[in-house]
Amino acid sequence: MKSSSIRLFAIDVDGTLLDSTHRLRTDVKNSVCRLAASGLQIALATARGPAAVSEIVRQFGFSPWLICFSGGWIGELDLVSLQPKDIRLDHRISCAAAHSILGAAFSHNVEPNVFTPESWRVRKMTGEILQESRIVNLEPSVVTDLLAEGEEPSKIMLISTIDEASDVLRRIRESIQAFSTATFSKTNYLEVLPVGVNKAKALAVLTEALGFELSQVAAIGDAPNDLEMLKEVGLAIAMGNASSEVKASAKWVVGTNDEAGVAEAARRLEVLSING
Repeated sequence: MKSSSIRLFAIDVDGTLLDSTHRLRTDVKNSVCRLAASGLQIALATARGPAAVSEIVRQFGFSPWLICFSGGWIGELDLVSLQPKDIRLDHRISCAAAHSILGAAFSHNVEPNVFTPESWRVRKMTGEILQESRIVNLEPSVVTDLLAEGEEPSKIMLISTIDEASDVLRRIRESIQAFSTATFSKTNYLEVLPVGVNKAKALAVLTEALGFELSQVAAIGDAPNDLEMLKEVGLAIAMGNASSEVKASAKWVVGTNDEAGVAEAARRLEVLSING
């Protein structure tokens, strides 16, 4: 494939764009900004909601496309207000399915995190939720009722302790698979989404809106919820810290997120573009 055919670079956020301290390295930021300045479209494809990527957008100084909630929401953020704009997709979990998912979490003593594009709600702050709050630099609203009457959330995230992750979360996923899509973004993070949602399908919607094909997309990631995306795009790139399964789906494997793997990928894309 000639890199001149690549028109969009889709970048996972946690474990990929950000280093292990959840910071945007200067060399990574500069490399992404150079690609954007060259005319390549940039999309951040993340399990986070729009508010949780606002600080990254602010640091970039340009407005990339955002594929949030692992493919359930597509839009941009206004550079001044950092509020959502140009929303192209907004899938929600049905009210009935949401209540069933919450019931499954409660029955396994896991505290759910309920997300819409505007909010993040929990019933109480567990140690795991507090850690997530520090990672994304946001605080959830602590409420009695996680859902208003008839409300449809964008995502329900279940965070267990590391010791419980492989057992409890997998049991929950099995119990809700008939009415949701549930995927792991980390070992102890289960992202529960509307049926059929994933990053690849969202990229297909975005590329169609922009007038080109998935074969003209390069994508980079590290986690299981990146697999569909990497398998569908024209150029799949895995981080050095990715699992063996993710690496097996990639054409390139670059450095880890602590080694500025995204900057390495961006430089290689630039070189291919020059030589393409």
